Amino acid sequence: MERLVRILALVLALLLIGGAAVVFVRAQILKSAPSPIVGPTIGNRVFSPDAYKPRRREATLRVGLRERQRAVVLILDADNRVVTRARMEQTGRRIRAAWNGTDAAGTLAPDGIYRFAIELGSGERLIRIPDPIRLDATPPEVQSNAKAGRYITPGLEGDIGVYSFTLSSSEPTRFRLDVRQVQPNGTARLIRRETQLTWERRKQMRWAADAGNLPLDRTGEAVDPGSYIVGWRAEDRAGNLVIAPALVEPGELEPARVVGVRTVALTPSLQPVTLLSDVELVRHRPGASFPGTAVARAQGAPGAVRLPPAQAGFYAVEIAGGGWQGWAPEAVAGRAPVLVLSPLYSWQAANTADADLSGFPDVPPAPLALDRPLGEGAEAGLAGIGRVAAALATGTDRRVGAITDARIEARGVPRGTRLVAIAGAPVWTPGLIAALERFQRRGGLVLVLDDESLQRRAERSGDAITLAPGAESAVERLDPLRTIGEADAALTRPSD
Repeated sequence: MERLVRILALVLALLLIGGAAVVFVRAQILKSAPSPIVGPTIGNRVFSPDAYKPRRREATLRVGLRERQRAVVLILDADNRVVTRARMEQTGRRIRAAWNGTDAAGTLAPDGIYRFAIELGSGERLIRIPDPIRLDATPPEVQSNAKAGRYITPGLEGDIGVYSFTLSSSEPTRFRLDVRQVQPNGTARLIRRETQLTWERRKQMRWAADAGNLPLDRTGEAVDPGSYIVGWRAEDRAGNLVIAPALVEPGELEPARVVGVRTVALTPSLQPVTLLSDVELVRHRPGASFPGTAVARAQGAPGAVRLPPAQAGFYAVEIAGGGWQGWAPEAVAGRAPVLVLSPLYSWQAANTADADLSGFPDVPPAPLALDRPLGEGAEAGLAGIGRVAAALATGTDRRVGAITDARIEARGVPRGTRLVAIAGAPVWTPGLIAALERFQRRGGLVLVLDDESLQRRAERSGDAITLAPGAESAVERLDPLRTIGEADAALTRPSD
């Protein structure tokens, strides 16, 4: 019996040694044999299912088989555990596979390192692709030190000519400057886009009030005065994107900043709006031509420069400096018997200037501040009122002054005035019409020279107006004169 046990043990040992030898020989054969796969190529080694470019939302594999056989592409984690099967298609000996970062249950896998593997046949052999892929579905954490409430001027040096701030990220990131301007219709137009981006963790950003698709260290064409949304994009290597602002909507611009661009401008109260240290003011009297005759000049620092007092009349005041110019109306009533209306309400209703630096044009139904610089296009309105004033002076042979609608509403028509002429003034307020009616009751005359005037109602609150929806005429309430000839005849008749 003991001898039989020894014989069985010897047989078992020989079998084990033989099996090991077979395994060893098979392994050596496999090692020396050509790989069953050919030319594995991985696309998007770092990827994110949330990448802003669709083609970067998956890791891809292209590989060939030496022999046509059944294959399955698997995704392995860092511990070589199977996460899921990759989506694949096999055409003959060619395999194309892709993985979108989800596990077998369709749940997003954790960020980390993974590998493709190819299971051949019925699972007899697993070929691991050595090159790793990295799933990174987490956007970079970006910090900005951009300051709010800044104004700059094109071409100036330092902080008054360039808006600068720093961006920093939790990982290598490509930062890009994006500057937009919101149009009166609400659309946001991209006016400055940085090119030639590099991978950085920290970057000094700058905007010199310029436009164009240019590298950050180059300056494009100067932009017009106004408010601009200075934002940025931050992209990591996986294609995750952080955009500032994410939405171009009021109250949603953070962490982007609104930066004002100023050149030279005048408010209707004749306050210079500029970053320049020296400006010139010129008072013009427009008539048949614009700007007409220059009647006064002053030069100096914006906070100190003043024009001398003016006689009764309507004036266009020019501000100039640094190669720029701007315009504002000046209405002086004096003791003139005839006053032409300076339609501040109507000019401000058409003015889209962003007074509060919100990044959005001031347009109805928002309140419209009355002391905003009139901006581009002001010359046409000033020229029109200048022609009316000149025609009144000729047609009535009387001295003509000017008065704003805001001044009439606040303090009434001055005593001694016989006629108020209105043209190019579509916007009216109940307070304005009430003041004109009081003027008529004491014997005053109102002349309306066109069909566009007094057709749009607004409400005044403090130093702003709010337009009412739709058209509403106030002309019938005043029953005005309609021609300068009628006005001259009425002025000539003896007063009661």
